[in-house]
Amino acid sequence: MQWKLALHRPIAPRASNEETLRRNMRLGVANGVLFILADAFSDANLVLTVFVRELGAAPWVVGLLPSLKSGGWLLPQLLSAGRLQGMTYKLPVYRQVGIVRFFIWLAMVMVVWNATSLPVWVLLPLFLLGYALYNFTGGSGSVAFQEVVAKTIPARQRGKFFGARNLIGGLLSFALVSPLVGWLLSRASPLLFPHNYGVLLFISFVLIGFGIISFSLFAEPPTTNPPAAISAKQMFAKIPVLLKSDRNFRQYVLSRMVTRLCGLADPFYILYAREVLNVPPRMIGVYLAVRVFSAALSNLFWSRIGDQRGNRLLIVLTGGLIITVPTWALLVMPFASVLSPEALGWVFGVIFLLIGLSVDGSNTASLTYVMELAPAEQRPVYVGVCNTLMGIATFFPVLGGVLLAQFGYLPLFWISAASAFIGLLLSRRLPEPRSNEG
Repeated sequence: MQWKLALHRPIAPRASNEETLRRNMRLGVANGVLFILADAFSDANLVLTVFVRELGAAPWVVGLLPSLKSGGWLLPQLLSAGRLQGMTYKLPVYRQVGIVRFFIWLAMVMVVWNATSLPVWVLLPLFLLGYALYNFTGGSGSVAFQEVVAKTIPARQRGKFFGARNLIGGLLSFALVSPLVGWLLSRASPLLFPHNYGVLLFISFVLIGFGIISFSLFAEPPTTNPPAAISAKQMFAKIPVLLKSDRNFRQYVLSRMVTRLCGLADPFYILYAREVLNVPPRMIGVYLAVRVFSAALSNLFWSRIGDQRGNRLLIVLTGGLIITVPTWALLVMPFASVLSPEALGWVFGVIFLLIGLSVDGSNTASLTYVMELAPAEQRPVYVGVCNTLMGIATFFPVLGGVLLAQFGYLPLFWISAASAFIGLLLSRRLPEPRSNEG
């Protein structure tokens, strides 16, 4: 009973607003770093993609992994946003969801560790079910996370906040996670499949637990005079209303969904490298290192732009970089029969450099842009509607798997490049919300 009460108990603020802000910043950065490290050990586009492929998964199943990760985080938000809107404190929702996610991930670790005793037709659905449940339960608490951040971190410090999370988490992933992942998945690993993957997921499990605890200790101020809670049915009814009445919001959703279409190729870059270019398994760790290191360093630049010049500009700049990801894959393809697998592995690795430079900055900009675009009293509704619509777009990689199976890699990369270009054109028409600040 005491633990149940603790889950609902708000954390008292410190003696001054500045001290409370500093404490929340430290806890929030720690939360981000821990989850970034956990995600690196179980990366959906690198580690888990190769894992399910080794189990014999079809391309559309491979594409399902990043879709479950992103879509699971985004899709349930519409169901939780309306109820959350009427709450004085949002943090208890995050705590309750965090406990559920913690034990779901533990079950996944046990499934993977005992994979050799299970037939593939049982193992693969169990793993996918656990991964889906983990991400969808996380999605139900993500509006609470965003609302707590919006309430406690000033708008002009959110770029610094998310940038610090990404920078420190990326550097630690580069220095610690990438070498360990590369070693455990290499031919020199002391652990055979699937125990090498089981160890990686167990480390993620420990980091997830500490990450949940750190954010649960935030000092959240109460929401004064919160609007009435809204049912899920009412929330769904708000989708066409918001899209019709708010032109800026409609433009934003359209631009992001088109840009998301570029992601239909994301989980297949590593498969192209392994199965077509024949790069060695140890390059998975190298690619992870390149991606997280470039993402970490880019946040020094992106966070400053977001704080000082606005997230609209950040969306445009990162959108331009996103175009270069599938474009580089297209440029490398003619050299597949000329260069050695070792040389191709390093040349192809530029893709993961470009992903690191662009995607983290784009995601941070999108998250904070909606916080600024939405009216404060309707922010949970705007965030819930937006992220649910974005959640639909995250299942584009499943379509990518179907396209790959039917037509091959070349059309897949061309479609990705074209959608990124159109998304950039649309994002250039977005307004800057801060132009309306007093």
